[in-house]
Amino acid sequence: MEKYLMGIDIGTSSTKGLLLTTTGKIIKQAKSSYPINTPHAGWAEGNATDWLEAVTMVIHQLAQVIDPDQLIGIGLDGLYGGSGVPVDEANQVLGPALIWMDRRATQQVQEVYNRVDQTELMKTTGNLADPYYGYLKMMWIKEHQPELYAQTARFLPPESYVIKEFTGLESINYSAAGNLAGIFNINSDQWDPALASQLGIDLSKLPTKLVASTEVAGTVLPEWAERLGVNAGTPIFNTGVDVGPATVGTGVFGPGSVTIAIGTSMNAALVTEQPLLDRNLIIWPYAYEPRKNYYNFAGANTAGAIVAWFTQEFATENSARLDELSQAVPVGSNGLTVLPFFMGERSPLWDSTVRGTILGISLRTTEIDLYNAFQEAIAFSVRQSIEQFGDQVGDAITVVGGVSNSTKMLHLIADVTGKTVKTTQSGGEADLGSSMLAGVGAQVLEPATAQRWAQIDETVAPDKEKHYLYDRYYQKYRDAYRTVKPYYEKFSELD
Repeated sequence: MEKYLMGIDIGTSSTKGLLLTTTGKIIKQAKSSYPINTPHAGWAEGNATDWLEAVTMVIHQLAQVIDPDQLIGIGLDGLYGGSGVPVDEANQVLGPALIWMDRRATQQVQEVYNRVDQTELMKTTGNLADPYYGYLKMMWIKEHQPELYAQTARFLPPESYVIKEFTGLESINYSAAGNLAGIFNINSDQWDPALASQLGIDLSKLPTKLVASTEVAGTVLPEWAERLGVNAGTPIFNTGVDVGPATVGTGVFGPGSVTIAIGTSMNAALVTEQPLLDRNLIIWPYAYEPRKNYYNFAGANTAGAIVAWFTQEFATENSARLDELSQAVPVGSNGLTVLPFFMGERSPLWDSTVRGTILGISLRTTEIDLYNAFQEAIAFSVRQSIEQFGDQVGDAITVVGGVSNSTKMLHLIADVTGKTVKTTQSGGEADLGSSMLAGVGAQVLEPATAQRWAQIDETVAPDKEKHYLYDRYYQKYRDAYRTVKPYYEKFSELD
């Protein structure tokens, strides 16, 4: 009898899932969408009940096409939940999660450095202080919403919250703990009581059980089995922050090439055996073998999101048609430069005050010019991110995610970076990576076998002439940021 694995990815704006055989054949996929709440500029909140309903719906849809006895396990990952979901002892949601793109905790940055030496913070956690990180968001809640902080029994990452509902057991993946940063010691792979005390964070409000992606986090409770359409006792694997499983989905089970995941945001990642400290990167234990491997990444808060925003709000054509029409736009978009910082920016710039900026508009600027400039901005951001890896970047990079479906974007990234761009036939999706990790954890799949599932679909070499031209426009892009940075800093209080 055929056996199956399920991978579920709680994303920023939708939950996606897939059902596949233990030989890698995808049988069914499902998706459920929900909104992001942005009540103020720079704020971004996620609703945990939306996530729970979406995961329930997706698993139920996938389970309908198989006998429950055939399902071996479920891998479940989630967006970086920032502060985490504040819940009480009964796992009832008390408020929204301040998710990864939320930038409100700007004042807490200075508070951190008033209490903790910057060098010591980097040495201990591999990360610095920025509103991106969950521990600063927790500090913000403690200061601005003290009643909520006091009532909160746990701050749970999105995947941990859902898994606790389904299984009754509480856990946090090493990657999610490391990405919370500030109070996670990457040398001991545990919470750091000394740092937590200095920062005023109560460690009792965080899960005590840290798990790897290939450890069973819990099994489905009888009261949830019928609603999900699976057997009670089905094992669930907590596979952590989504970009980790997404990288696993490209076949990366250890140190290797650079992977660029571009969806709502952009993550440029390199897995190493030693953390790449002091490079303005985000660092945490990798989704596979977290005690041995580190996930180092930089990236944009808003990447595909800015193209989607422009297309929805201003464009008269759909994105496929805009891709086609913009092929004729010359390098440099007829004088336009777009800074894609619509929600501030994280690594490597770490700037909470900067905002999206369009420079060079004239009366001859067209819709197509603007669209092309938005795409160039994403490619420039990719180049700036991978430059943080230094000489560890080879001649090729792998690009995955929704943007990889655009042949034009693949060529643009190749031309801007000067690297050969590869895409995978079925890889690069977090739900695929989570199903792989569940298979490895259930001992029905070997990593070497899973690696072969992610076959290279397309290879795009850079155009040397265009790359030469883009070198100058990339410098223009870098200089544009340095020019506007003081302006946004000066007037940030007027937002």
